Amino acid sequence: MPQRPLVYLLHGLLGTAYAHFGRQISAWRGGYRPVPIDLPGHGRCPLDAQPDYYDDALRYVLALLDRFGPGRLIGASYLGGPLAVRAAAARPHLVGSLVLTGFVPDTAEDAFQAQIAGFEQLAAEHPELADEYERLHSMRWKQTLGSVVAHAGRDFAGTVRVSPQELTELGIRTLLINGSLKSAERAAAESAARLGGPVSGHVVPGAGHLVSRDAPEQFIQTVETFWHREAEHDFA
Repeated sequence: MPQRPLVYLLHGLLGTAYAHFGRQISAWRGGYRPVPIDLPGHGRCPLDAQPDYYDDALRYVLALLDRFGPGRLIGASYLGGPLAVRAAAARPHLVGSLVLTGFVPDTAEDAFQAQIAGFEQLAAEHPELADEYERLHSMRWKQTLGSVVAHAGRDFAGTVRVSPQELTELGIRTLLINGSLKSAERAAAESAARLGGPVSGHVVPGAGHLVSRDAPEQFIQTVETFWHREAEHDFA
């Protein structure tokens, strides 16, 4: 009896695998083997954030890929997304396909910095949000946020930014699934097929930055359709 395909899930900043992909993890347990990954400094991960955050987190993800074996990779936003791309580049033989969500290839540094600056400001203005961060990550969430911000500030191109060329040169079937409510993300998904190579895009109407939470059923259906086409392609 063939084993169920592995699905690795990489969350966004100050999220966890279950916080960002909880509905998908539950839905996929029957036909797949989800591998929810809490990244360093997040959730249940035993590792704290280090100064070179993205490099350290990538080593952690690669160690899990090496341990569990080939599978499908999903990355959210500007933490899980870039890490998923770089993991696929480092271990192409272990990544059958790639799904990116809440992500814009070649995103501008000023746009990213504006987005990330909102985390601490919102937490300061809304104590309930700070309480949620502390519940999910303990008090280390501030260290984690600071490490990500500092590393991205020192080396944006080597941490957050993923160029269209990097995606196409992977040679791995890639789906960019974004919501319609963020104009830059919508445009990126709409134009994804024009990047060339095995890259496609899909826009989910009415969804925001985290499609997996805003429209969980549409996310599941779209990704499963993508996987089925992948399986048909591999068989052919």
